Amino acid sequence: MPIITLTTDFGTRNPDVGYLKGRILQQIPQANLVDISHDLLPFDTDEAVYIVKNALKSFPPRSIHLIGLDSETHTENYPVLAVAGEHFFLSNDNGILPAAFDEISFKIYRLAFKKPDVFMNEHLSAIQKILKGVAPEKIGIPTENYKKIKLSKPSLRYDEKNRKVSMITPKVIYNDNYGNAVFNLKQEEFEEWRANRKFHIDLDRYNRLDKISDFYNDINERPLESAAGSIFAHFNHFGYFEIYVYKSNIQTGGADTLLRLRKNSYINIMFE
Repeated sequence: MPIITLTTDFGTRNPDVGYLKGRILQQIPQANLVDISHDLLPFDTDEAVYIVKNALKSFPPRSIHLIGLDSETHTENYPVLAVAGEHFFLSNDNGILPAAFDEISFKIYRLAFKKPDVFMNEHLSAIQKILKGVAPEKIGIPTENYKKIKLSKPSLRYDEKNRKVSMITPKVIYNDNYGNAVFNLKQEEFEEWRANRKFHIDLDRYNRLDKISDFYNDINERPLESAAGSIFAHFNHFGYFEIYVYKSNIQTGGADTLLRLRKNSYINIMFE
């Protein structure tokens, strides 16, 4: 059965996801549909790239990924097919795919469309052709004239004397289901700018950290339950900097509510 993943900003409280799935199964009844997320923040490219880049790479070769963010096709947002890492991606020319493929090679093909459409008619037609073995260059027109976007980057302050980075100011790009705050700071960037120096992390006026845990349960308190509600930092399994409240949930509150580290919030990491 062909694997088709679905990543959209349609939400789960309206009929759009069900309608899209029904149309796919009418045309491809053997499809194995896999929901990645339907709760992407509409038109938020940082969040979309974070999900697409990290969730989809673990699927088997020749998986097909349908991405419905800013999904209405028109002359300035035309449908595209991208081929990267033995996977097929279908989206619109909104810059999300090239940004998600920043570490791998890819090719993009422009798909023809007849009229504006929000439910991805041309994308579904392309999926059927892919499953029939039609070559990408016969499905669409190869193009390098695709939209490119700049993702947010941490702000840097430099020491005037030694020109080393003295402070990093990263931004929250995603809050997960636990309320953890994920920032636009990768581990390799942090280590480069840190240059083996001591540091501290200023979360707000009252909370400061001077240690980054190696993993979620890498804490000193025993038993672990005694650490519930304490604040920690680590780099998550995708390599992004993350602030979390240990054993938090929607009722007790996470970093997003207790520390007000919601999307687009900032913290400071100071080097000594």
